[in-house]
Amino acid sequence: MDIELFKDRIRQAIMLAKKEGHTQAAIGEEAGVTPQAVGQWPRSGKITNDNLAVLARLSKTPIEWFYNESFSREAVAPQEAHGKEIGPAPAITGLCPEISWVQAGHWAEVCDINHDPETTNWFPRPPGASPQTFVLKVVGESMLPDYPPGRFIFVDPEKIAASNDDVIAVMTETNEATFKRLIEEPGSPRMLKALNPAWKNPYLEINGSCNIIGVVIADMRMRHR
Repeated sequence: MDIELFKDRIRQAIMLAKKEGHTQAAIGEEAGVTPQAVGQWPRSGKITNDNLAVLARLSKTPIEWFYNESFSREAVAPQEAHGKEIGPAPAITGLCPEISWVQAGHWAEVCDINHDPETTNWFPRPPGASPQTFVLKVVGESMLPDYPPGRFIFVDPEKIAASNDDVIAVMTETNEATFKRLIEEPGSPRMLKALNPAWKNPYLEINGSCNIIGVVIADMRMRHR
């Protein structure tokens, strides 16, 4: 991401919000920060997902515009402009950081990471996802055919896992993160299952050896990356 572009778009968005009748103090009040903190956003480029969503709303600006130089502020067409087979996209309420599997394995530390917008890949947060939602890139073939390598998965640590949910679990002894399906059946121990029918030993019993840290709520395939 071009950090200078990002900072300039924040500066422009603050000006647009002011044109909409929102003072810098009002912007700060909506975001839960001081007016001085608002003034620091375009200087440092440091702004939380939630505050960026507030700024986008007050300036009537799509989130994508902050990151994409070629994205027009008018790129979001009204509903009647969409084709008959395509409905309007859901409103974007924030962004999710892509983290590594090593970071996922150390989830307690991940919760406290202040993600640098210049070095972190960001994805639109799915509707209904919590602000803590993060993104992982699938590696390995244990979850084929549903999740091939390279697929991006959105993991919500605030969602309570239920049977047949696809989850991220961390092995307590090694801090290694694993991606499996949760299986719960009456009279049987809780299990994690690899979906690949050719996978050797697809079941892993949850017996205190691992902790579930999040539920997969969405996935995304990139056509070109």
